[in-house]
Amino acid sequence: MDAITDRVLTRIGDTELIKKLLALPKSDFSSLLLRIFHEQANKVTPADLQKAFHANRFSVPSEIDPVVYHRFESELLSIAQNTGIEAVLLSPAAPFASCSAFGCVDQNNVVSAVRGTEVLSDPTNMLAIIIAGRLKNNHTENLEPIHLCTTARVLRAQVFPKRKGYYSHFGIFSIVSSGKDIGSYSCERDLLNKQLVYYKKLLIDKYDAELSVVLRKRRGYTDGDGFYRSMIELAKTELPDVPISLDSEYEENNYYKGLHFEIYMRKDNQSIEIGDGGFVDWTQMMTGSRKERCLISGIGIDRLLI
Repeated sequence: MDAITDRVLTRIGDTELIKKLLALPKSDFSSLLLRIFHEQANKVTPADLQKAFHANRFSVPSEIDPVVYHRFESELLSIAQNTGIEAVLLSPAAPFASCSAFGCVDQNNVVSAVRGTEVLSDPTNMLAIIIAGRLKNNHTENLEPIHLCTTARVLRAQVFPKRKGYYSHFGIFSIVSSGKDIGSYSCERDLLNKQLVYYKKLLIDKYDAELSVVLRKRRGYTDGDGFYRSMIELAKTELPDVPISLDSEYEENNYYKGLHFEIYMRKDNQSIEIGDGGFVDWTQMMTGSRKERCLISGIGIDRLLI
């Protein structure tokens, strides 16, 4: 990317152009981008659209039956609501840098847009932003945990394998749970228990799926070993018949704190990863409160249906 940028700036004849543009007020910068896109759009013909459609990996439709897909979406959300998890219908757009601002996703893996937005690439970030907004605006006190969920079609810019079932856009069901630390990891245990109960009801009780879970230890807690043991104990209690593998080696990871779990399902005689989750510090960062706890998780809808 840097080499391409250098080549373009050299061709324009102003290697300081990016610095000059970044010095503009955000509103002026946005207006300039809108003008550029407007001028580009004026050059596009209907015939050009056909060429662009076939060449642009972001616009290729999925092969999944939309009726089956939307029925499953409804089922995911209905079971969540019956489990005490509030459903939210998200916008297809998110605030600009809604993923990269937390320091764990490169903005180049997101489809950036104008007017201070980007195409939705991860609904967990948006649900966390919504929760933090409620907390900061005093709409709620999460002395009782908050649990939000959603289904969303997301678009990501990284390159995916050119194989059946891999697209730049895909469906995700996500849960974000928030609570306040009350000591002895009680809050974290409550949040994890809520989400494991949901996945048990959905995948085991309803579909009799053959699952396995991996619990990975991550940095972020002073007593990392004690926290990890507490989460293992809860998972084994809630999922007594599910094989649980442990990865107790700390790994440098800017995303999850304390615990990262992965959910696998036996399908077509092989074990495939269908979802994952873990604790993050996003609500702490947005509210400025070290007491905030946040657990996110998600499963791939397309991966379950293909």
